[in-house]
Amino acid sequence: MTGREEGSDADRKEGMTEGIFLEPLGFYLLVERHEGWIGGISFSAERPKVPMPPEEKEAILRCWLGGEKVPWDLLDLSGLTEFQREVLSFVASIPPGETLTYGQVAERLGRPKAARAVGSALAANPFPLIIPCHRVVGSKDIGGYSLGVDLKKRLLEVEKEICHLNLLLD
Repeated sequence: MTGREEGSDADRKEGMTEGIFLEPLGFYLLVERHEGWIGGISFSAERPKVPMPPEEKEAILRCWLGGEKVPWDLLDLSGLTEFQREVLSFVASIPPGETLTYGQVAERLGRPKAARAVGSALAANPFPLIIPCHRVVGSKDIGGYSLGVDLKKRLLEVEKEICHLNLLLD
């Protein structure tokens, strides 16, 4: 035992992967740090060595399932183009349990012919789940997802279930 609390700043090192267990999905969300910022997110069945600080864990879960504001101040957006940032910012406003098509996102951004460019911008999203690119679907099918179409379907199912439960509790 080191005498430090789990997830304390002393445990957190550059390049260290932190994570939280996503019970509804049955695996861990992993967070990679770059100079103190969240530089990227991935998923794994393996438990990370360092748990995520509780305040960040709560912010991510509230963002994903509660539809609360994206914690932009925690995210490293430096590797994204201006268009990618614009697309991700808009997509962050799509509430849990709802979807839009790539074409609808393009139209709402004032670029009605940019559906494919929207798809490309979403494929570059380094923060899946926090920025809910899975909520954007094709006009004829579910569309793609950098982490796999099966996971995209599961994320949408979980969100619909939770939104339905929230309606019943209100």
